[in-house]
Amino acid sequence: MITRSSRSELKASLENSPKEELKVSELEPIIFSGHINYVSDFNDCAMICDDLITEVEKYDREVPIGFDLEWPFSFQSGSGKTALAQICLSEKVCYLLHIYSFTKLPAAFVILLSHPRVRLVGVNIKNDIWKLGRDFKDFPASKVVENNCLDCGKFANTVLNRSCRWSLEKLTEYLLKKKINKNPKVRKSKWHMHPLNDEQKLYAATDAYIKLYITYNYVFHFNIEYIVSWLLHITIQKQADSKEI
Repeated sequence: MITRSSRSELKASLENSPKEELKVSELEPIIFSGHINYVSDFNDCAMICDDLITEVEKYDREVPIGFDLEWPFSFQSGSGKTALAQICLSEKVCYLLHIYSFTKLPAAFVILLSHPRVRLVGVNIKNDIWKLGRDFKDFPASKVVENNCLDCGKFANTVLNRSCRWSLEKLTEYLLKKKINKNPKVRKSKWHMHPLNDEQKLYAATDAYIKLYITYNYVFHFNIEYIVSWLLHITIQKQADSKEI
């Protein structure tokens, strides 16, 4: 339970920006320590998503999902097709769905991501959803962007009254006082190749887990006035977007 004192401590931890720049090399790395469930078969992906839908529907509230995508990239051809979808609902297990070879997404995958109780959380999360929509034409990206995305970076700016362009690395350093291992050899690796190695799996699972961790500790458990502030921000943004159309 979040008490008044714990809310005050949380507020202070966010609002008291360190005067000196963080020495990233001295920060403790954050690593996912739960079970990683990696699958590449279409039916296995569908079964996992079916199980997750059942889990989501046990709740009568919004359910945050740490969500991320990986894809190959080259300077010659640019971004390749989405290769991996990471889904994390708890610190105990992270699901890695290798979808590169699929010509269409499992129906259960689409239902899960667009479920009215699901909130896909991350930093610049909408960009990932649009990417998924470009790569899989049957995916309702516009609907998911409008109804199911929660951007931790925008929330932090609303709470802190700032206008920063957060990356997951910077947000993790600022909020959690930890660092992410962004080994360029892994980040730029061949995500489309099957199977992924253990280093790739841990990298991918950790990214999705961090997004869930930040959400539970700094969004869903936040002081009520900040939640109201966030909802107001969303309403204003939607009104502004509608005027631009």
